[in-house]
Amino acid sequence: MGFDLACDWKAGFVMDPAKKQRVGYMFHMNGLGMTDFLKPDIDVFTPYNSAAAPAYANAKVTNSKVTVVGLIEHFSFAGGVGDPICISAYISAENQAQLKGKLQTTLASTIIKQISWWIVNFDEEVKVWFEEAYPKDPAILAAQVNAANKTDIRLHVSDEPTKIAANIDVNVYNMYIEIVPAANSTYALQFASSSKTPYVRNWGLKVGTNAAAAMGA
Repeated sequence: MGFDLACDWKAGFVMDPAKKQRVGYMFHMNGLGMTDFLKPDIDVFTPYNSAAAPAYANAKVTNSKVTVVGLIEHFSFAGGVGDPICISAYISAENQAQLKGKLQTTLASTIIKQISWWIVNFDEEVKVWFEEAYPKDPAILAAQVNAANKTDIRLHVSDEPTKIAANIDVNVYNMYIEIVPAANSTYALQFASSSKTPYVRNWGLKVGTNAAAAMGA
């Protein structure tokens, strides 16, 4: 089973209490040989209001707000251990400028040292918000940018700004990234289809010593 999660990214900036739409957040995005790659520099709203703290420890909710690298527009994952995870998100002008500058050079590394996400949704049956997707173990992943070759790297950032609302003069920029598991690593990804149905999907592949020897590694 795959995952195709469209998120209401604008709700992070302008929350409508009457709407109960899925909202997603990126907390970490660091790599490509850069220090302080993309900084968490956006304070946004979250509708998640459970009495208990989020199970995802990196989601530090204070007064219905979280500080993030970006607001997720779309998250998709076909579900296989080697399938790419694809994330479209909106980031700040400062982070866009830094990423754009990096992508205009030849990348010496496609390694992502840290990446994380947290997606929440509303369970209509029991009328509560729940955590629909996040990395479980480890809570912050290492990965690689998906690349068919050196010139076809699946990481892009828009040149054109997007206003968060017609009456709010604040611009953000779309970023799209596809990641694949880091070599010889495995991860546990947490998902849920409702507040009562959490489950884990494994991602990545680790080759044992004997198998690696048999393959001539």
